[in-house]
Amino acid sequence: MDSFLYNCKIIWISFILFLMTCLVNGQVKKTRPLTQKDYHLWSMLTPKNTSDDGEWVSYTLSYESGMDTLFVKNSVTAKTIVLPKGYSGKFVGNSWFGFLLPENTFQLINLDNGKAQNMVNVQDFTFIKDNVYLIVYCSGTDGKTNIVIKNLKGDTIEKVDNVTSFSMNPKGNAVGYCTSTQIENAVGLLQFGKKITNAIVIKSAVKQFENIVWKRDGKSIVFVGKSNAAKPFMADAVLHYVIESQKLFEYDTTTAPNWPKDMILNANFTSSLGISDDGDRIFFMMKKNDKTIVQNHSGIQIWNEADRDLFPLRSKYGGKESQPRLAAWSPKNGKLMTVGDSVHSIAMLNGNQHYAIVYDPNENKPSWKQEADRDYFLLDLHTGSKTLFLKQQSGGVGNISLSPDGKYIAYFRDRDWWVYSIAKQMHTNITQKTGIAFYDDSMDMAEIQPYGVVGWSVNDGTLLLYDHFDLWQIDPDNGNRSRCTNGREQNQMFRIIENANGYADGIVWKGNEIDDAFLILKSNALDNNFSGYYTLENKQKLLPIVYTQKYISAIHKSKENDSYMYLSEDFNIPPSLIVKCKGKPEKIIFQSNPRSDQYGWSTSKYIDYKNAKGVPMKGVLVYPFDYNPTKQYPMIVYIYEKQTAIRHRYINPTLLNGSGLNASIFASQGYFILYPDIVYTLGNPGFSATDCVTSATNAAMTIAPIDRNRIGLTGHSFGGYETDFIMTQTDMFATAVAGSAITDFVSCYLSININHFKFEGWRFEYEQLRMGKSLFEDFEGYLKNSPISYVSKIKNPIFSYTGILDTQVNPNQNLEFYLALRRLNKKHVMVLYPDDDHVIIKKENQIDLTNKLSEWFGYYLKGENKPEWFESQ
Repeated sequence: MDSFLYNCKIIWISFILFLMTCLVNGQVKKTRPLTQKDYHLWSMLTPKNTSDDGEWVSYTLSYESGMDTLFVKNSVTAKTIVLPKGYSGKFVGNSWFGFLLPENTFQLINLDNGKAQNMVNVQDFTFIKDNVYLIVYCSGTDGKTNIVIKNLKGDTIEKVDNVTSFSMNPKGNAVGYCTSTQIENAVGLLQFGKKITNAIVIKSAVKQFENIVWKRDGKSIVFVGKSNAAKPFMADAVLHYVIESQKLFEYDTTTAPNWPKDMILNANFTSSLGISDDGDRIFFMMKKNDKTIVQNHSGIQIWNEADRDLFPLRSKYGGKESQPRLAAWSPKNGKLMTVGDSVHSIAMLNGNQHYAIVYDPNENKPSWKQEADRDYFLLDLHTGSKTLFLKQQSGGVGNISLSPDGKYIAYFRDRDWWVYSIAKQMHTNITQKTGIAFYDDSMDMAEIQPYGVVGWSVNDGTLLLYDHFDLWQIDPDNGNRSRCTNGREQNQMFRIIENANGYADGIVWKGNEIDDAFLILKSNALDNNFSGYYTLENKQKLLPIVYTQKYISAIHKSKENDSYMYLSEDFNIPPSLIVKCKGKPEKIIFQSNPRSDQYGWSTSKYIDYKNAKGVPMKGVLVYPFDYNPTKQYPMIVYIYEKQTAIRHRYINPTLLNGSGLNASIFASQGYFILYPDIVYTLGNPGFSATDCVTSATNAAMTIAPIDRNRIGLTGHSFGGYETDFIMTQTDMFATAVAGSAITDFVSCYLSININHFKFEGWRFEYEQLRMGKSLFEDFEGYLKNSPISYVSKIKNPIFSYTGILDTQVNPNQNLEFYLALRRLNKKHVMVLYPDDDHVIIKKENQIDLTNKLSEWFGYYLKGENKPEWFESQ
């Protein structure tokens, strides 16, 4: 054989053997270690918006240092404009881009030629009238605002100084404003038609005006007036101005003969004013004059077991008589109607404001739920008649929906969706015959939660609902239905994004009216292995925009065509900004954090396991950086209900972690990290968690080189409770870290939450703590599922932490556990962070917590040096 060929062959064989060795050792390329000094280099990529034709896109890179940067990039030519510290950017058509800079500087860039206009003292800006005009809100004197109207050439068209408040109408073609000077106060209207007009509605030397709210069609406004000497947030008059007729109506509570003398106007916020769609009624809030309410000045507290609410709640917010009530005034005849009266004090208007749904907040109290059930009455605003139409309906969020046109009231009850027809006064069960659960049928909480109402189609034609997988349209009268997606067959979930045309001014609220001719749907596989977006046209043509084995998020569609911008990421691939046009392949516009390639970044994979009942589950196993399959590694198990959503999420390494384990940091330190899913048996949350977590841990050890003697456990909040409980049941875990944990079910059940001043028992009976019964129905079960009951069985060290100001879980729960472990001479350290809450928010505390987690696990799982803070004092 030719010696040259022979030598080449030897070299080739050696190279192949080298590659095989590298592959076995997991080190095909040389990487650098990830250290704390590197963390600040990572940024967070956030897509912002696109030009109308989708050719230009904007996005930001945010850094821990605060040196954020706004970018504008052409997706065709790759031309990029870099705007350090820029924010609040907006495209104007396809050729202009406006944004703000620190120190109240505004800049408008012509994207065609790069020329820029600058303006100082700018608080905010917006574009109007088909992007012909620019409104700039500038800082004025004494905290006031100057409104400046410009064209895109930079010429000033109109200016209004000394503005105290302003509001743009829903159509975006007019601005109402209030001004105040030492000489006079005024309300004016800027209207943007063929010409810009500036009309004064009212002037006064003795009254001030504020809180302009528009009628939904932009044809009238309402606002409040008060004397110059009035206290802040007080008003005594409501004024209604009709633009076309230029008529101004006023209801002055100081002179109106029909005003209740024990009430005061409570319309000092825009959320407390409204105009009916027909313009016949002005809605506002009023409340009892504090002087007419009997006050307890002695400081003596009287607690009665039959009190509707607990004493601290009543002491802070007052009783029913202290709460604001809805009133309706008719400008045409001056009549005043108290919609919320002394009995049924809470009211919400239906879609056309012809009726109000009213209830007594004290009915069905005392209650052991987070929100008491409600007896709903329908009040006819024309006749004043009141009819009970729904008794003991759940007060939970998402259980009732009022149709936008006012014809129907949908409500979730007895595991089905019902519709009440106001005209027919008839209730119809619209989901019973589907055979589909429109609620979370995992059934591991006592209170059944519906998947939710999406909205209503035009003219209240259909109600749009979710089941676990799909979007449905159901006729509210007869229950006729159609399924718009095919997720159930594909184990795929579909949810609508950004298509709602709801309207709310605080009082006049209209539910989401869905334009179902074209919808963008978010979709993900049930196990979160795939995700993406689809379009749905005319309720039947479902087409993918993107659906792939990554995490896809933050989609934006251009106005003029089918150009889409979105983020794509994987566990080991940082987010990239993608643009995709219809019929064309996707295009990477920007790849964030490319330096990831310099490190031996970790990967993630699913593991499969079963609990003791044979229920199949999944977990996510994160591999160490520079993984070598011939080595044995320690592992940290992070727990909190279901977590497979982390499978394709890229995690920036950062010390700023308030409640969770930063997987990138700990993987870089040589740990496996396991995120197991947990399913629960009602009444046995602690044992359910122990079963699932130990099963998942055993499964992970069968597929990866994990040292069974070096496994740690951690969780926060409910996961903190599970962590403490599991440590009392098994010595599988060499150590644990529990954050903000409930440790004693009995004392926690019999306590008051200092955030909302309610009895904590509802969490156990109906919600996350999953006992399903009261303490007194299952006292033994509460004891069995409390970590404190088995604290003497703990064999391995535990580190616990919380914020001293925790309003979610009383810090005394951590203190109880600490004192028990201390009395039993068990190895334990508790850290309480000053001026911090349930989730650690303060930057210095987040850094300290992350470092302590690293040092704790480093010592107990890797044999690193013992930190000084471990030592007793």
